[in-house]
This record gives sequence, C-alpha cells and structure tokens, in this order.
Amino acid sequence: MSRTARIFRVIWLLGGCALLLGLAREPILGLLPAPRELPRLDGATGRPWVDDTFVRVGAYQQIAAGRLPPRIQSVSSWHGTDAWQGRAESAWFKASRWLIHVGVAGYPRVAGCRVWAEFRDAEGRITTVDCPLVDPREEWSDWEISRPAGAVAVRIVAEDRTSEQTGWVAFSHPFRAWPGAITAAWQHAQVWCTLALALTLVWGPGLLWLARRRHASALDAAGLIGAGPLLLAALGVLTWALGPWLPPREVGFALAALLWAAIGWRGRRGHFTRPLEGAFGRTLAVTSLVVVAVVARSFHSAGPEGELFRGTVSRNFEMADRIDSRFSFYTVQAAAQRWAPLAAETDRFFAPWNFLSRGPLAGLASIPIVLATGGRPPAELPEARWTPFDAGGFAAYRITMIVLGSSVVMALFQILAALIGSSWAAIGAGLLALSPFGAHELMFTWPKWAATAWVVVSFGLAHARRPGAGGIALGVGFLFHPLALLWAPWLGLWAAGRAEERVWQRLRAGATLALGVAALAAPWMIAGALAPRSELTPVAGQGNFLAYFVRADWQAATGETWWRTRWMNFANTFVPLHGYLADASFNHPKLNSAYEASGRLVKFSQLWWNSLPFALGLGLWLASMASLARGLRAARAATLLLVIGPALFVTAYWGMDPLGLMRECGHPLLVALIGVVCFIGATHGGTAARLLRNRAWPWLQLPETWLMLWLTTLFNPRPWAADFAQLDVVCFAMCTSALIGAAVISAAGRADGP
Repeated sequence: MSRTARIFRVIWLLGGCALLLGLAREPILGLLPAPRELPRLDGATGRPWVDDTFVRVGAYQQIAAGRLPPRIQSVSSWHGTDAWQGRAESAWFKASRWLIHVGVAGYPRVAGCRVWAEFRDAEGRITTVDCPLVDPREEWSDWEISRPAGAVAVRIVAEDRTSEQTGWVAFSHPFRAWPGAITAAWQHAQVWCTLALALTLVWGPGLLWLARRRHASALDAAGLIGAGPLLLAALGVLTWALGPWLPPREVGFALAALLWAAIGWRGRRGHFTRPLEGAFGRTLAVTSLVVVAVVARSFHSAGPEGELFRGTVSRNFEMADRIDSRFSFYTVQAAAQRWAPLAAETDRFFAPWNFLSRGPLAGLASIPIVLATGGRPPAELPEARWTPFDAGGFAAYRITMIVLGSSVVMALFQILAALIGSSWAAIGAGLLALSPFGAHELMFTWPKWAATAWVVVSFGLAHARRPGAGGIALGVGFLFHPLALLWAPWLGLWAAGRAEERVWQRLRAGATLALGVAALAAPWMIAGALAPRSELTPVAGQGNFLAYFVRADWQAATGETWWRTRWMNFANTFVPLHGYLADASFNHPKLNSAYEASGRLVKFSQLWWNSLPFALGLGLWLASMASLARGLRAARAATLLLVIGPALFVTAYWGMDPLGLMRECGHPLLVALIGVVCFIGATHGGTAARLLRNRAWPWLQLPETWLMLWLTTLFNPRPWAADFAQLDVVCFAMCTSALIGAAVISAAGRADGP
C-alpha cells in the first residue's frame, strides 16, 4: 500500500470515529459521577456554609448556569446594585481530593474585587491561591484548584471593595468533580475526527472522480471541488425534506454514514493513489495542512480584544459587526428543527433578509455532517457558552465550512495546471493557501471562498470554449454566495474573446455563458423577489444588494459622498497602510468593535482583512505589482479583463463601504491576481517570476500569516473568560506546526523545475 493510500485510509477511519464519538458522547460523559459539594471539616450538617454578608444567588440577580453544576449552592455580592461592598468567608471543608472545583462569576479582576482559596495543612499553616480566571461576567465559570501538598482543609474567601459598575463577584460552594481536561480531551477528539470526516466527505467523491481522468482540465476541476459538496447538499435537502416524517438527526446520521462507507468501499483498492501523486498531491497536502492550522487556531479558547460573539460558540475571531459567519448555520437549524425555509421561525434568524437572500448550498452541505456528529442545533440563536465542540453542532458546522472554503486552492491549481502546467499551478495554489487572507477567510466561516472556487472553475470552462458549462459553474458559485455574479460580465467578455473571430460567434459565446448563469441564478432570484415579506424581513430577496451601487457609507449617496467613499474604498484597498494612517479611515465608527472602542493593534489587524497588500502579504504584493507592469505589455487582455477591470468595477459596487474591498467581494480579485501573476511568470519570466519560484518564498509568507492568526490574541490585554482551555497549548503547537509543514512541502515542490 502506498503512503498516500495509507494516509487516506487513516483519515477515513478517523472520520468513522467522528460518527462513533457523536453517538457515544452523551452516554459516555453521562457515566461520570455527578459533582458533589465538599463535606464540612467540622462535620456540622445543618449550619450555613458561608457567612451572611453575601446573598444567595437568585435573591437579586440571575446568573447563567454556564459551568456550575445543578444543585450547587452559590452566593453573590450583588445586593440589587453595584454599590454594596463587603467580604464573605465560607466554612472550612475537607480537602481530600487533589482537585477542588469552585464556581466563579462576576468580575474578580476588577480593581477592588477578589476571590481566593485558603488551604490549611494539619499544622495550621495557610496557603493562599488567587482565582486566575478572566472575569466570567454574568455566567458561571469553573475554577479548578490543585490542592497544595499536605492540605487537609479549604475555604473560599471573596471581597467586593468597589462601588463601580461591574463591581461584584459571586462564588459557589466548593465541590468535587472530574477534571475538565477529560471533557476537553473528548471534545478535542471530536474536533479532529470531525475534521477527518469533513475532509473525507468533501474531497473523497471528487478524488474518486479524478481517479478516472487522465489529463487536467476545467471539467476535472468542477468534478473535484463539486462532487463532494454538491452530494452533501443533496443529502441535506433530503434530510430537510423528510423532516416532517423522520427525525432529522437520525436521517442525517444515516445518510452521512452511508456516504462515508461508500467512499471507503470505492477507495479500498487504492483508487486515490494516482490523483494524489506529484504536484497535485503536494498541493492537496499543503491545502490540508493549512486547514489543520486554521482549525487548530479556531478551537483555541482565546480571541482578539472586542471579538464579535465573544465567549459564545458563534465567536468569529473578528471585532467588526459582521454576523455573516453564522448565516449558513441558520439553514442547519431550520432543517434540524423541521421549519420550512420561509417559516416565521426561520425568518427570525435571517432577518432583515430571508432564506432566499443568500445562497443555500453551504448550509445544506453542512447539515449531514452536523447531525451525524451528534449536533442538536438549537431553536434559538447559536450563542451558547463556548466549548471546543458544542452540543448544538456549531463546531461541526465551523469545521465543514473551513473545509468547503479550502476548495478554492485546489480549483486554482486545477485551472492553472491546464493552462501553464503543474509546477506553476502548485506555486500559485501555495501562494493562495499561505497568504494571510487565504487563511483568514477559511477561519471566518462564510461561503465566499467556496463561491470563489466556482468563479475560478467558470473561468477555466470559459477559457476552454465551454461557455455554457462556465455559466452553470458561475451559477453554482452564486448559490454559495451572490458575489459570484459580479464576475459574470468579465467572464462573459473572456468567453467572447476565446470564441471564433466572427462577431456573431463572440456574441453567442457571451450570451451562452449568461444563459448558463441565469439557468441557476434567475429562479433563485425570482423566488426571492416573489416570496412574502413580513415586518421581520423588509429587505428579503436579492434586490437590496443592487442598491449598493448607489449608496455611500451605507446611506443613500449624493454625488459628492459617492465619489468620496469610492476613493476611500480604493485607497484602503490598494494603498498600503492607508486604512491605518488616514484619520478618516482609522477613526471610522465601523473600524471599532461592535462592543467598544478598539485599540491600535486591533485596528492594524484589519489591514489583513480589508487591504490587498496585506491580504496578499507585502512580499507577494510587491512581486505581483512588478508582474502586472510586465503583464500590461506581454499579457494585456488577461491583466485588463481579469484584474484591473474587475478591481474598478467592484470598487464602484462595494465602494459604499469606505474601509476597503477585500472582505466584501475581493476574494475572486485576489485569486485572479495570483493566477495572472503565475501565468505571466510561466510564459514571460522576469525577476518576479524567479523570486516566486525560489524555495525560500513560502518561508517569507509564513510570518505574516502566522501573525494574522495569532497577533491580536497573544496581545489581548482583556481576554474573554473561556472554559476548557486546558488544550490551548496543543492548539497553538498544532497550528504553528501545520503552517511550517505546509511551507516545507510548498518549498520542496519548487525544486522540481518547470
């Protein structure tokens, strides 16, 4: 058995473990003994466990259960106001276990507030242990205290010496329970096995398709990136459709398990060996390692200052007010709850839009994996307390979306391989995978990379003189995210330019591509326009997106504001550091967190999300500018139609947001730029081409991408309280190691020559 076949078999088996872990999670963890309060040292059973200075939780306030087990007593310093001050001491309890648990809530890090444990040994010596938790706020966290050697008794002490806002603390009766590391380890096992399952189900069908092909082509790219996701989406539709009669969890599990088994059965004789060889195999390895790095970063408990949905399963590692990272999960929730796509319950989540306002494919493809791994999507917004692998299924959804997004790397490889050979195709795919924006947009779980992958395939088909198929591919991209339609004019022009020289043949090619797009996009748009609207969904459908052409800073534009915001958008996108150095951009309200004013470091980090130079990485940006200057002479049509024209067009469209283009709809532009740079390098050479072919180049990309992932987290002065942080060091090490591995493989591939 070849090494690649063994690797795939291991991934396939781990994917099967995800199915078993999902089934066994509740029964196995349910076997752990229930937490119990520690007995008093003096044996008194009818006396209060704490003095009466603090009040019983529930007397004046409710604190969310969080990590505090049921029936564990608790007290708080909040007496109906933050103004009260005082000190509370618990009785002494037996410290016979090596690990003591205490529930803590409130703000123990606020000046004047403090919670600590006092341990007493047999000779009466006291050892003090301060509570290290970041402020848990209005939800209980679990403080695990390692008992000092020789300690026989423990008590909890708390002080509230401030009347400032958020000046209160609460603590619970000490109790015994199994270490949180056990639950954390189980959940992390689910994370990595679910990743293996997602890799198997997303990539397995496409690799089986590719095993039958002999030459790289645009059609191969469509089969590679489409077979798995579209099959998963079909299973998602079936699960949803059968909901009124059959329980979605059982149906989703059965369908995902059948697909997993079918992939293993078809691949048992090494059908994956041939397509995984050579440059393709190395590129898939680089892509998979970047996915591992992003998943490891995503399940580290800490995030940047001001992170949106911080402390919840929906956290999205950015401080902006963009909730798009969880839109596709609403589809999973609707299917799991057996709601119709346009039911009032479903509209509550998508408001002010509705289900038809966004492409459905990403959410539909996530349904089988979420349900098969034990997910129970809630009937309310997915804002439960963060855990590595939540029972609601958001973690499984996040992993699925990351793997779906990675398809853009392989789509670029396949199209470039058909145009300029596998060596330069691997370079281009590696440049994209290791770019800061490439990794960031995997981590920010929205379907824009998946839509961009189909834009790339559409270009390949149009270039291969198959405009009808190219239009259908672009329509599939639209059903992932509407941004794909912004590239229809440019791909239509490219298809026309690739047709025979007669005018009517060029017109027919462009019209054929347009009809292919319309075959999928028009019915969805018409359905959105005709769907009933309610007070919750005043902008339902797609029509509202067209208004972006005539808006400025999210308001109706005048002539002056239209041009001003377009200039700001252009400068913040294409001029390095403009978004940080220009006062109007740096002080724009939307460059702050949705919760609070952001610091300079967090605002600097937005350059990786908004500006093209930082999205590419500064070295690649400089090389690409040199290549484009060469391309205006040697490859003018590609440079104008695939880079410069679309850049101006999407600036006019999304220039309504002055902060920059990249996060809005710049995804295809970045991929097109890398593709054109590789084409120019392969066909016309130059200094930039020699630099990009150098084996050192991936190592130059690595620091920026690593900093994008970790800088604002490592230097967050006010991290949000997080439980199950025991394996954070493992996540950090895995992320860093996976990025290094991707750089090693990408650099090694450059030694193969043209």
